Amino acid sequence: MQTALFALVLLLAWWQAGMWYEDRLMAEEHFRVASGLHLHGNSLSMAVSERLKSLESLAAFVQTEIASPRTALDEEFSGFSSQIFASSSGICNLAVAPHGVFRYVYPPENRSGMIGQSLFTDIQPAFRGDVQRAADSGDIVLSPPHQMKRGGLGLVARKAVFENETFWGIVSMTIDIPAILDAAGLNFSSSILNMALRDGKGDVFYGDGSVFEADPELYRVELSEGYWELAAVPAAGWAGAVQVPLRMAQMGGLVIICLLIILFYTTVSRQDTLNLEVMERTEDLNRELAERRRAEKALLERDLYLKAIFQAATNVAFIIADANNMQPLILDFSPGAEKAFGYHRNEVLNRPATMLLLPQDHERLYRAAVRIKDDKQSYSGFISLLRRSGEIFPAMYSIHPLLDESGAIYGALGVCIDITEQKKLEEELIRAKEAAEASSQAKAEFTASVSHEMRTPLNAVIGMTDLLLEQDLDPVARDYVATVRSSGLSLLAIINEILDFSRMDARKMTLADEPFDLREALETSMDQVAPWASEKRLDLAYFIDEGVPGWITGDAQRLRQVLVNLLSNAIKFTDYGEVTVSVSSEKEGDVSAVGGKNSPDARCREEWGRLVFHVIDTGIGIPEDRMSRLFIPFSQVDTSLSRKYSGTGLGLAISSRLVELMGGSIWAESSPGIGSRFHFAIPLKPASPPAACGFDQPNYSALAKKRALIAFFRAAGREMLARHVTALGMTAAKAINGGEASLLLAGERVDVVVAGTDLPEAERMWERLGREDMRSVPVIQVAFFGEKSRPMRGRVSSFLTRPVRKKQMAAALLRVFEAGEREMAEKQAAAERSSAEPSSHQNYRILLAEDNPVNQKVALAMLRHLGYRADVAENGRQVLNMVEGVKKYDVILMDIQMPEMDGLQATRLIRSRLPSSEQPRIVAMTAYTMQGDREQCLAAGMDEYISKPVKMEDLKVTLERVTGGA
Repeated sequence: MQTALFALVLLLAWWQAGMWYEDRLMAEEHFRVASGLHLHGNSLSMAVSERLKSLESLAAFVQTEIASPRTALDEEFSGFSSQIFASSSGICNLAVAPHGVFRYVYPPENRSGMIGQSLFTDIQPAFRGDVQRAADSGDIVLSPPHQMKRGGLGLVARKAVFENETFWGIVSMTIDIPAILDAAGLNFSSSILNMALRDGKGDVFYGDGSVFEADPELYRVELSEGYWELAAVPAAGWAGAVQVPLRMAQMGGLVIICLLIILFYTTVSRQDTLNLEVMERTEDLNRELAERRRAEKALLERDLYLKAIFQAATNVAFIIADANNMQPLILDFSPGAEKAFGYHRNEVLNRPATMLLLPQDHERLYRAAVRIKDDKQSYSGFISLLRRSGEIFPAMYSIHPLLDESGAIYGALGVCIDITEQKKLEEELIRAKEAAEASSQAKAEFTASVSHEMRTPLNAVIGMTDLLLEQDLDPVARDYVATVRSSGLSLLAIINEILDFSRMDARKMTLADEPFDLREALETSMDQVAPWASEKRLDLAYFIDEGVPGWITGDAQRLRQVLVNLLSNAIKFTDYGEVTVSVSSEKEGDVSAVGGKNSPDARCREEWGRLVFHVIDTGIGIPEDRMSRLFIPFSQVDTSLSRKYSGTGLGLAISSRLVELMGGSIWAESSPGIGSRFHFAIPLKPASPPAACGFDQPNYSALAKKRALIAFFRAAGREMLARHVTALGMTAAKAINGGEASLLLAGERVDVVVAGTDLPEAERMWERLGREDMRSVPVIQVAFFGEKSRPMRGRVSSFLTRPVRKKQMAAALLRVFEAGEREMAEKQAAAERSSAEPSSHQNYRILLAEDNPVNQKVALAMLRHLGYRADVAENGRQVLNMVEGVKKYDVILMDIQMPEMDGLQATRLIRSRLPSSEQPRIVAMTAYTMQGDREQCLAAGMDEYISKPVKMEDLKVTLERVTGGA
C-alpha cells in the first residue's frame, strides 16, 4: 500500500512537472514566433511606406510641373517615373489623371485601356469612393487588396494634386502585393511558420485564413489610412512545435520514477514483514473490543429508541411491566399513558398493572403473563380499560415480551390506543347504513307496490284492446282501439323504465352470463320497435361485421333493452329516412380500465377486445349544449313547456347504467339537422353455439348462383337485403328506383326480384315484369309493419315485413324457387286462412288462478280466442282444493298475490302433495316484476313466468311452450 501511495505521489509530481514544462515550452515557442513575426512585419511596413513615399514624391513632382506645356510634362513624367521604377520593385504602373481622367501612364505598355478613362465614372463602383476620399482629403488613400485585371493580387494608392488649393487631378500607383511581400522577405511557404495577412476589416487577402483561428501571434502594419494584420503560427501547430522536447522530458521522468519506486518497494517490504506479525497478534484483541462496542451501542440505541417513543407518542400508551411476577408490576409509564389513564407516572410505578383493568379482566392479565413467559410471543386484541376517574373506555392493545442479551424475559411492553372516537364513528356509520338500507328497502317496496297496482288495470286495458283488434271493426273504431292500446303500451314502458331505474338505484340488478345468438338478439330488438318505425315509414337496417362472433356470452335480455332504448330514441327524433345498427369488434389496448389486468374480464378484453354497437339515425340531431345532459336521469333534450317529444328521460340513463354494469362505456355524437350517432362498447366474450343449433338447418344449395335484383329506395335497407341474399350464395344487383330496376331487368339475367312497397317509379319496374319473357320471375315484396300486401298484377310470390330477418329472407327465397307462383299463392292463402282461424285446444284443461274480476274476464277472453277453455279459482286455497279434486288440470295460470293463500304457497303445496304423474305445468302470471320475483317463482316450483299486463301473443307463445306446441 505504501509503495502504491509513493508511486501515486511520484506520478502526480511527474504529471505536474510535465504540465509546467509544457507551459514553459509553449511560452518560448510563442516568443520565438513573435520575434520572427516582428522582423517580417517591420520589413513589410518599411516596404509599403517606401512605395507610398514614392507616390508622394510623384505628387510633388506633378505639383511643380503642372504649369509646363503638356508635351514637356509628358516627357518629364516618363523620366521621373522610370527613376521610381528603378529604385522600387513591386510597382505595376504610375498614372496621372488631370481632373480625374487618365492622361499620363507609365510604363507606356500599360496605357492601353487606361488613357481617357475617368476615375469618377469609368472604374468599378467599389473603388469610386476611394477616389472621392482622395480628392476630398488630399491624403494617400489605399484601395482594399483585390484581383487586378492584368492578373494577380494588388492594390491602388491614390493622392490628390491641387493647384492654388483647387483640385487639379489624381496621381495613382498600382502595387503588386506578392512582389512587395517578396521584397520585404516574407516567405509564406516557409516550413517554419504559417502566416496570413488581412486588412483592417478582417478580410484575409493573403495566406491561409485558418491561421487567425489558431491563437496566432499578431503584428499590425500601420498604413497611411488604416492597417493590416500579419498573423503567424508554427508550421506544425503550437502543440506540434513542443511535442519532441516534451515527450523526451516525460520519458526521462518516467524512467527516474520507475527506479525510485523499485528502490522504495525494496526498502518498505522489509518493514511490512515485521508489521504483519504485530497485526496478526493484535487482530483478535481488536475484534473482541469491536464486538463489545457494537453490543453496547445496540443496547444504548434501543434504550434511546424506547425513550424517544415513550416521550413522543402522546396518543399511544406505553406501559412496561415485570413479566416474571404473577401479579405484574408497572416499571415504566409513558406520557401517552398518563394522558389516557389520568395517572401521573410516579403514582403507578411498582404498583400492580391490574389497577388499570376492570375486575373481570384481572384473570385475563394473569393468563397473558403466563403465555408470554412460556412462548415469548406477542399478543393483541381489544379490551375495556379503567381511567383514574373511574371512566371505562375501549382500547386496542398489544403485549410484547422484552428480552435481555441471553434471550430471557425480563419484562413486557404493553401498547394501548384509546379507540373511543373510532367506536363512536363506527356506531354512527352502522346507524347510517341501517337507515340507508331501510330507506332503500322502503323505496323498493313502494315501487313494487305501485308497479303492481298500475299493472293490474293495465292488464285489462291492453288485454281487452288485443281482443278488440282481433274483431271485425270499422276503420274509425279500429283506430280508436289502436290508440288506446298504444297509450297503454306507452304507460307500461314508463312503468318499466321507472322500475328498472329503481333497481339500479338500489344496486339490486344483476346480469346473466349465458351464451346467446347475437344476430337473434339484434333482430328481436328491431322487431320490437318495428311498429313505431312503420308508423313514421322509417326503414330499419342492421349490419354485423364479418369478424364478429355469432354467439357471445352475456345478458341477452339487458343487451336487447339497451338496443330497444337507443332505437326507440332514434325513431322518436327521426321523421324521415332510416335508423341503422352496426356491430363491429375491435382490440382494446388498455386492459386496466376495468377490474385490473388479472381479472377475468380484463383477460377476456385483452384477448378478444370489445364489441362495439353503433345506432345511427337521420333525425333532427342534438344541439351541442344539450349533449352533456343525454345520460342524466329525468333529463330531456327539449325541456320547454311546448316540447314536441314526450318521455320520462330515463331510457338513455338506464342504457348507460346497463352498459356500465356490462363493463362497457357509452357515448354519443350528433350533427343538428343531420342526425345522431349513439355508440356503446362492451367486453367481447365469444361463446360456442349449443349443439342443437346444428340440426335441422335448411339446405340452401338451391339458391347457389341465383341472381336477385334488390329494388329498394333507401340505401341502408337496400344494402342489408343485398347482404342477406349474398350470404346465401346468391349474387345481387341493386336499384334505387323503378327506372333503374327496369334497365337492369332488360339487360341482365334476374332470377328473383326483392322490391320495397315504397319504391319510387315502381310502375316502370312492374311494366317490365309484366312482359311475356318476365312472367316467370318471382317477386318478393317488402312492406312496412301493418301494411297490407299490394300485389301488382298478381305477381307477388311472397310478402315480408320490415325489417327483414335473414332467416325470413332465406325461407321466402326457398319457397319461391321450390314452387310455382300459383302453388305459392295457394299455400299463402291457405296459411292466411289458417292463421286467421283460432286454434282449437279444447282438450287441454286449464285453471286460471286470479282474484281480480276484471283480470279474470280479460284472461278468459284471451284463452277463448286462442281456443282454450279454463276454470277459475279466486285464491290459492281454492286452487289447492280444485287440483286435489276429481278433475285434473294440465296447466295452471297462477297469480301471485291472492287472498287466503298466495300463489307461491299454493305452488309449493301442489308440488309436495300431488304425485308426479298428476303434476300440472304452472305459469306465474303476476304484476310483480321486481328483481328476484322471477327467480322466486321458479324456485317455488313454477315452470314459466309471464308479467302483467299480459299480451295475447305472449300468452299464446307461453301456452304453446308448456303444452309442447300442440
